[in-house]
Amino acid sequence: MKFPLFFFSVFVFSSAFAVDWQKVDELEGKSFYVDVANIKKQDEFVYYSELIDFEEAIYGALSRINTFKANCATMERATISIRSYTGQMGKYIVINEAKNDGTRFIKDSQSNTLKFACGQTM
Repeated sequence: MKFPLFFFSVFVFSSAFAVDWQKVDELEGKSFYVDVANIKKQDEFVYYSELIDFEEAIYGALSRINTFKANCATMERATISIRSYTGQMGKYIVINEAKNDGTRFIKDSQSNTLKFACGQTM
């Protein structure tokens, strides 16, 4: 009974969390990635996740994953969620988590991850 349960778990959890992090930028001890497998366009908005790996821990976190709702026409984005992890590449223990409603847009035309995500949907 353990054998089929193991394969069922692997199948369900591996497909539910399939990500494909592509490195987009490196700046001041931080590496920036975008999950290219899960960029979605819905109406006039683009939804994407950004992973930041820190060279040195910030408040105990070595990485953070932000999920955004973006308006590519105005180069603005609103945060939907933030998770900080004790390990790099979004691994190990979640030490901080926040959720937002995605309605507070901030102009961020300098963000290379925003430019990259918008470029993937055109």
